Amino acid sequence: MGVDEPLRWIRRHNHAVSPPVRFAGIDIPAAGGSLLPSLTPVADYLRQIDPDTLPLIQEAMRIAGSFAGTSAAAAAPAWTRLPTADQDALTATLTRLLIRFRAVEPLYVSRGDRRSYDIALRRLEGACQADYGFRAMAGLFAGNGLTADTSARDVYMAESVLWHLERNDPGTRIVLVAHNAHIQRSPISFNGHLTGFPMGQHLHNALGNDYFALGLTSSGGHTAEMVRDEQARFGFTIEHTALQPPEPSSIEAAFAAAGLGLSVAGLRQARTWAADSAPGPDRIRLQSTFLHTPVLDAFDGILHTPASTVADNVECEADDPGGVRGGAGPGTHARQEAQGEGDRAAAP
Repeated sequence: MGVDEPLRWIRRHNHAVSPPVRFAGIDIPAAGGSLLPSLTPVADYLRQIDPDTLPLIQEAMRIAGSFAGTSAAAAAPAWTRLPTADQDALTATLTRLLIRFRAVEPLYVSRGDRRSYDIALRRLEGACQADYGFRAMAGLFAGNGLTADTSARDVYMAESVLWHLERNDPGTRIVLVAHNAHIQRSPISFNGHLTGFPMGQHLHNALGNDYFALGLTSSGGHTAEMVRDEQARFGFTIEHTALQPPEPSSIEAAFAAAGLGLSVAGLRQARTWAADSAPGPDRIRLQSTFLHTPVLDAFDGILHTPASTVADNVECEADDPGGVRGGAGPGTHARQEAQGEGDRAAAP
C-alpha cells in the first residue's frame, strides 16, 4: 500500500509527543471477507450480558464461518453457493440480534457499561452491513442488482468516522486514508450507470466544509490492477500495469500540461471559477482506467505525482483489512522524489 514508512514515522513521533496520534479502523469486518471478526467479540459480550441469545449468534457464526474468506472478492462468490435457506437464516438472525440490541439498550447498559455496549452494537452493525454487501455484490456480478446497492459498505465507513468523532474531544481531527473512490464527495457511476454513493459524500453531507477530500493521482508510472481469480488467495491477482498517457479532460492531463511535477492543487476556489467559465476536468484515474466524474465537485484538492509505482509488498496486503488504499489505485503509492515527503502521511 506504500504507507509503511509514514506509519513508522508516526510511531517514532508518538514516542516523543503527548497526546499521541491514535489509530482506528472504520471498515466492515475483514473488508467484507468474513463476519467472524465482528461476531466473535459480540458473542463474548452476550455471554456476559444476555446469555439467552447465545444460540442465535452461534448459529450466525456457524453459517458465517462456512464461507469466510480473506477478502470480499473471495467471500462473496462463496456466499452465493450457500443454500438459500442459510443465506436467509443468516440475514434474519443478524437482523433479530440487531433489533434486540437496540430495543433493550437500557438492560444491556445496566448489566455492563455504556462503552462496551456501544462497541458491541457497532460491531453487530458492521456484520449486518457486510451481510447486506454479499447480496449486493452477488446482484452486481449477476447483472441484476439494485441501483447503487453496493453503497452499504461506504455508509458504514462514514458512520464509523462520525462514531469516533462523537466519542472524542471537541476539536478532534481525523486524517482518513482511503481510496479515491471512497473519499470523493460525488456519486460513483460507470458507463452512465449509478453504482454507489461513496463514504466521502456521506461525510460531506454530515460535516459540510469541515470534510476535506484530498485525492491522490499520477500522470504516469505503474499501477496494481486487480484481476478476479477465485482460486487466488484473496479472490484476485495483481498485475503490474503501465499507466497510459492521461486522457484529454482528465485532471492528470491538466497537471501534465502545467508541468508542475510533484504538486497539490486546491479545488474549492476552482469551483467558483468553473461556475463562471468552462467546466473543469471530468475524469480521474481509477487503477489503469479513468472514472468519469466532475473532479471539481468530487474533491477539495488533488495531490499529484509524476509517477506512481507498485509497492513491493502489495500481494501480502491485497486484502486491505482497513480499507486503506492509495488514490492512484490499490497497491500503488506515489514514489515521491523529494526525500522525506512521504513521512507526513497519517491514518484514521
